[in-house]
Amino acid sequence: MLTKSIFNVIVPITLSLGLAIILASIYSHQIPVLGQTSASVSIVKGSSSPSIAKPYDPSPLTVKPGTSVTWKNNDSTLHTVTSGLPEQGAVGTLFDSSVIAPGKTFTYAFNKTGTFDYSCTLHPTMRGQVVVK
Repeated sequence: MLTKSIFNVIVPITLSLGLAIILASIYSHQIPVLGQTSASVSIVKGSSSPSIAKPYDPSPLTVKPGTSVTWKNNDSTLHTVTSGLPEQGAVGTLFDSSVIAPGKTFTYAFNKTGTFDYSCTLHPTMRGQVVVK
């Protein structure tokens, strides 16, 4: 009797835990859609300093249409990834990460071809580019 009762408790818990692990794995990783690829850009340490040559690395980044690009803030301060450059106007009309805390990410899917400049609204010397072809 005791064995059956323990079995009735342990099996559902084990199955629930297994399902939770699978779901966590799915939602914590990007699952590519058919034909879609992914690429990564690092917001480098010290990137807010004007002396940093490549605050976003790699930049320029060349990808195919349908690629999801994920920027990771590897710096110790807040940053943004915002389409456009301040002097060109139309900043943030295509994408805007809002504030990205250290260690956090932002992802945007580039579905059209073209050259896309972006910058950090908090640090105007930080600039990058994605080329989609």
